Amino acid sequence: MNPSTRLALVLCVGGVASVAVAEDAFKLQPVLPAAAAAAPASEYVKGVSPRANFLISNKRLHDDPEVFWKGFLTGLRGFEHFYEPLGNPLYFESPFNNTGLRFLFLHHEFANKSQLGGGDVNIVAVQARLALTERLSLIATKDGFSWLDANALPKQDGWNSAAAGAKYAFYVDRDLDLVATGGFRWMTMSGEKKVLQGGVHELSPFISMAKGWDKFHLIGNFTWRAPLDGDDGNNIIQWDLHADYEFFPETLKGFAPFVELHGLHYLDDGTRTPLSVGGADYNNLGSSNVSGSTVIWFGVGARWKLTPHTSIGADYEYPLTNRNADIFGSRVTVDFQLTW
Repeated sequence: MNPSTRLALVLCVGGVASVAVAEDAFKLQPVLPAAAAAAPASEYVKGVSPRANFLISNKRLHDDPEVFWKGFLTGLRGFEHFYEPLGNPLYFESPFNNTGLRFLFLHHEFANKSQLGGGDVNIVAVQARLALTERLSLIATKDGFSWLDANALPKQDGWNSAAAGAKYAFYVDRDLDLVATGGFRWMTMSGEKKVLQGGVHELSPFISMAKGWDKFHLIGNFTWRAPLDGDDGNNIIQWDLHADYEFFPETLKGFAPFVELHGLHYLDDGTRTPLSVGGADYNNLGSSNVSGSTVIWFGVGARWKLTPHTSIGADYEYPLTNRNADIFGSRVTVDFQLTW
């Protein structure tokens, strides 16, 4: 066989082998359709986030049936691995959109050297949320009953003012584990004055965000509380920060301790009550000598998610500033959440 023939034979055999290898590779790695390759995180999510842990069961009691339209009742799925904040429950609204009830108990103590002369107030309340679409919901965040026992005031009990509003998740990225939501509340004058409630209509627009990094989660909130009755209330800004971490997700499923930091700033004075202490997050008192005052308090606690429908939480809060210049002495908060 002459050199030219041998060269042609080698090239021919090599070409056949290359074609065979290429064909085998094509069989092993087929080209996926664009729809199958698309990340499901960008689509409407049903069920429970695979990153979520729960003590009793990871399954819902229903399969998220579509009621009326997509998102009604179900709201925003895919963020069940986050842990809801607990402190400052009347104004710290999380960015997540769901349907459910939240039962609250608060034991709040007044500082002994404050203008209220010590004592305490105990509160029971129920919050309600209704998801209208995947991103839009109605919220009812304030109501309930108070037992007030401040040493400088007569011992009284009565109904709290009611507050309700709406919120909308304007940015959702499940791949980045990021949600941002805006909303507002309107507080009525329905509460009883004998327990320091009522007295002013208040509008409180807010924005809240959540970001997750594996087992670590951050949730933040900023709120402006604006009285609608002139000087009957104080203009107040509030901010909140929540951080939790799942330390032992395999042994303590659905459990995460958290720390929280809350701040409240009185922007002006009111004329309704001649007090040098404000109402903190309990009510807008329209105090006449609080302008420029700031209250910052710290909370530590834990939440345990039992199932995708239930969780319990508890925390203890303590002021870092103005302990005697405002009504915040210390507080214990306990909640139980039921979600759709």
